[in-house]
Amino acid sequence: MRAKVLLLLMVLSLLVMNAAAQYRTVIDKEVGSIYQQADGFAWSDYGAFVGSSTGKLDPSALQVLYGRFDQFAPSDPSGFPYAALRAYEAQEVTAGKPPIFVTATYMGKSRPVLFSWSLALLNGVPTAPQQDWQYAVNVQDNRFVHFWIDQFVRPLFQPSYYTQNPLWLQLDECAIEYSLYGVLDDTNHFVAGVPWDAPFPQNQNAYQGGIETFFSKLKQLAPDILVINNIGSMLDPTQFPAVYANVDGGMTEDLYAWHANFTSYIRNVWYAQNFSYFPWLGSRGRVAVLRALIPSNDPNALLTSFVVYSLLKGPNFFFAPGNDGSTNLDPSLWQGMEAMLGAPTSALQSLQEPGAPGPGYRLFWRNFNGGTAYLNWTGSTQTITLNSKVKYYDPSGKQVTQLKISDATGTYLTVFNQTHPVSSPRIIPRTASLVESPLLVTIQDDTAGTIIHYTLDGSTPGLSSPIYSEPLALNSSTVVNARAFYGEDPSWTSTASYTVSSKLPTVQFTMGSDSGPVNDTFYPVLSLTALPASTVTVTYTVQNGSPATGSVTFLAGQTYRYVPIVATGQQNTKTTVTITAVSAAVIGSQSKFQYTSSDYPQ
Repeated sequence: MRAKVLLLLMVLSLLVMNAAAQYRTVIDKEVGSIYQQADGFAWSDYGAFVGSSTGKLDPSALQVLYGRFDQFAPSDPSGFPYAALRAYEAQEVTAGKPPIFVTATYMGKSRPVLFSWSLALLNGVPTAPQQDWQYAVNVQDNRFVHFWIDQFVRPLFQPSYYTQNPLWLQLDECAIEYSLYGVLDDTNHFVAGVPWDAPFPQNQNAYQGGIETFFSKLKQLAPDILVINNIGSMLDPTQFPAVYANVDGGMTEDLYAWHANFTSYIRNVWYAQNFSYFPWLGSRGRVAVLRALIPSNDPNALLTSFVVYSLLKGPNFFFAPGNDGSTNLDPSLWQGMEAMLGAPTSALQSLQEPGAPGPGYRLFWRNFNGGTAYLNWTGSTQTITLNSKVKYYDPSGKQVTQLKISDATGTYLTVFNQTHPVSSPRIIPRTASLVESPLLVTIQDDTAGTIIHYTLDGSTPGLSSPIYSEPLALNSSTVVNARAFYGEDPSWTSTASYTVSSKLPTVQFTMGSDSGPVNDTFYPVLSLTALPASTVTVTYTVQNGSPATGSVTFLAGQTYRYVPIVATGQQNTKTTVTITAVSAAVIGSQSKFQYTSSDYPQ
């Protein structure tokens, strides 16, 4: 009876679009990659790539570079300037200021705080080379935030930044647990959970608050730096929204990892964390890349992984399945499933199995345009009797009257059996920003033999709707709907919403002033209020800084640029950068930026 009630609820909402539907604001292609190679299909298939690409990505793809933010090693793989930070810290301590690297007092000695994962502990003793040990930093320290932005990220992104694919920064090892840090005692054994010295955070809540502060400052000082955290564990998952309030996205290295050791603990932890974290990111339109490692001896692994991705995904998510962590799976192996299901029409839903040993024992489901995806975590095989008045088809196209699904398995049903699944068209560009008119919109389709029909009045395109043949010029706010037809078989509708303005964009500094440590160069950020339809050039002058004059260019599709300025003069001297002229834009009220160097080297 319980299963029949579930089906009734699913059928009622099956073809009803979510009234609060969000639009995709990044590239339409959901193909992602994390530390993998293409292996037989085009680099242009990617929508997001995490790692060092050796091929030419789609121009709209997200290129994600590797980095860290909270602990660093002398031989840090991210290229972080560890020695420079140590030298800067030594100058600060000599001047009577607090250190930046965290210390903790144990058995009467102040000792460096280390991240346990980096030590490769064996019986409590580090086995990793000392140059690989990661030392904790005080991420909320204003000096560190400035150093991290100006001496790590800015040089990391140059010289390709603003000229190639949109660049993001992956932040690795984001397990937000104070207890993962500790010190080495006099016998070289690791001791976890030793309270840190003042002024460093001294408990989990303070440590977590420091991470919130870091991301808040980063968003204020450098809104153009987009970060994707490698989401790890958190002692209190309910605090995830607070910690990630200013984080642009997330990723997971294996959304199928639970399957290898599916204990009660794993079920409950995954439900409490991942089945909370990623839907939250999705509900706010954040970007996420979800990798799945597909065991070669598991015939259900790809389907189940795709179902988990489908249950969790938001409008800006990417699926990144691969074999053994090194080779991507050809998208054709799973994009037919995506074409059949279409877009989600409801949020993730679940019911706990009565009498189960924990909240993670659940049947999950989610409704889509063309059907419903299911994941069984109840601990036993489930049989669901379907509505006899509706025809249901399993992934193989076979009509079924009931769904029998084993524990730890995912599948889906559709309400029609299309012999030639047609993928939804891609609409370019994708953005949530205000756009200057005229905006040229391109619609593309990768399914051979299809014809694209579109509408601009909010209606669903049909065979009688206009046929797409050339870019559409939008001069006012519009919702573009497009469908690809293979004969009379349609794709699901692809939708993009644009807010278009006839006014020139306004350009100004994102901040009016700042003060803090600087080595030689700081980077005030300029922003445009709308995506420009043509190139915008900004000319500026500098007082007590170099160069004395300069210019910076916004290309079409760009809303942020930074200006590299070298401070001159003595400590506490104000360096002022002033916008003097612009082309194809107007100057905003915040036309000046003043930086006071509190630590200019003598």
